Amino acid sequence: LRSFEMVSGLKINYAKSQFGAVGKCAQWLNEAALYFNCSLLVVPFTYLGIPIEANPKSCVTWEPIVKKCESRLAKWKQKPLSFGGRVTLIKSTLNSIPIYFISFFRIPKVVHKLITIQRSFLWGGDMDNHKIAWVSWETVCLSKEKGGLGIRDLTKFNQALLGKWKWDLFHHQGELWARVLDSNYGGWRSLDGNNTPQAVSKWWYDLKKVCHNSGEESWFQQGIRWNVGSGSKARFWEDGWTTDGNGVCSGGGYCSRLK
Repeated sequence: LRSFEMVSGLKINYAKSQFGAVGKCAQWLNEAALYFNCSLLVVPFTYLGIPIEANPKSCVTWEPIVKKCESRLAKWKQKPLSFGGRVTLIKSTLNSIPIYFISFFRIPKVVHKLITIQRSFLWGGDMDNHKIAWVSWETVCLSKEKGGLGIRDLTKFNQALLGKWKWDLFHHQGELWARVLDSNYGGWRSLDGNNTPQAVSKWWYDLKKVCHNSGEESWFQQGIRWNVGSGSKARFWEDGWTTDGNGVCSGGGYCSRLK
């Protein structure tokens, strides 16, 4: 740390710093924190905006996001807004606030309060006063071409963002983060299997649940095509090879276009 100060010209403020370690006893942690004149790092803690070691299924984990949406709603309640203005604010703000969170965590059913906030605001109500919803929320979330308002369905958007992790795992297998996940959990292919190890993290378990539906082909598999190429990433006996007549393969495994 002293070398860092000398090279960067910065000075570490130990009074504002916290110290933590994995796999160490409480006595060792207390002695190290006392040596550095730091406070102990309490788990869960926030790193780059994400709560580490927090339970994503708990309402407490999602409370900051819900409160942020409610605070925005409280400011807008004082302004006379047209129906079109409310739709615009939902798309630009209320839909955008939880994006970073839902790109990491699967939204639990108990946090559907985020959808309730949007639905109530759309029809001119708030958390205390509810107005009649003249159209179902499923219809509201449809595209304008299909008769909706083009508002994102947070549940489906959450599935799409989590599915992108599987896409990135396939395309960035040489990256350090991808190699770590491959070593711990088996990589992108393990997301298709039915068996889930007991020691798997909550994050990987939710990711597996989103990407794979037991007993049926997952929405992720139905929506992709990939080229076999050299065949280094294809498994002859496990991937699907049934052609649909256009050279595109489908079936139980990943769809492929033969070369």
